[in-house]
Amino acid sequence: MSSWERVLKNFDKRLNHEEIDEFLEHLNVSVNRRIQRLEDEYNNLTVDQFEDPRDIDAYRYHLGETISSSYAAKALGDELSIIALYKKVESQTGRVVKQLIPAAAHKNLYVFKQLCEVLPFDIKTINGFASFNELRLLNNSIKHGEIVSQELADNFPIWKVGAEFVELDSAFTRILPGVEIYVSELVESVYALSKS
Repeated sequence: MSSWERVLKNFDKRLNHEEIDEFLEHLNVSVNRRIQRLEDEYNNLTVDQFEDPRDIDAYRYHLGETISSSYAAKALGDELSIIALYKKVESQTGRVVKQLIPAAAHKNLYVFKQLCEVLPFDIKTINGFASFNELRLLNNSIKHGEIVSQELADNFPIWKVGAEFVELDSAFTRILPGVEIYVSELVESVYALSKS
């Protein structure tokens, strides 16, 4: 393998997710700042600020609803981070497989079953597969129902079927290292095939 081929392989093995990290960082800073301002306003309200003392309760309700919608924006951002990470993995590994395995050239590798069919090894034996599979099933659940699917719950009992997604930011952080290993190992295995 030439030095240029090694550079390309190392590039392919690295899952670059910096833009997702930056998106989450900006979103979290913005949402936290907004919530802090709203909570400060809520906590500093006094009856004498209102013409009718009963209006304070209505305004507190309004502020509470606005805080809730800020948390909903954060939750949506966390869902988007899962979907974006899955799309990056799917695109990167699909590109490498199509490039190095001739039988994959005309396959739709965005369909997981077709990816498995073109690989001459069991994808489940790749280090990090469990993390990737959880990411894949999370992505599918978010896109197709926004609740935990039966398949996700069956494969990962930490998730309860039919539940709404909570703490997806923690799930993202937890599975990311395994997904990075999966991409690196899968790419390494595909490159090894092309040299045999």
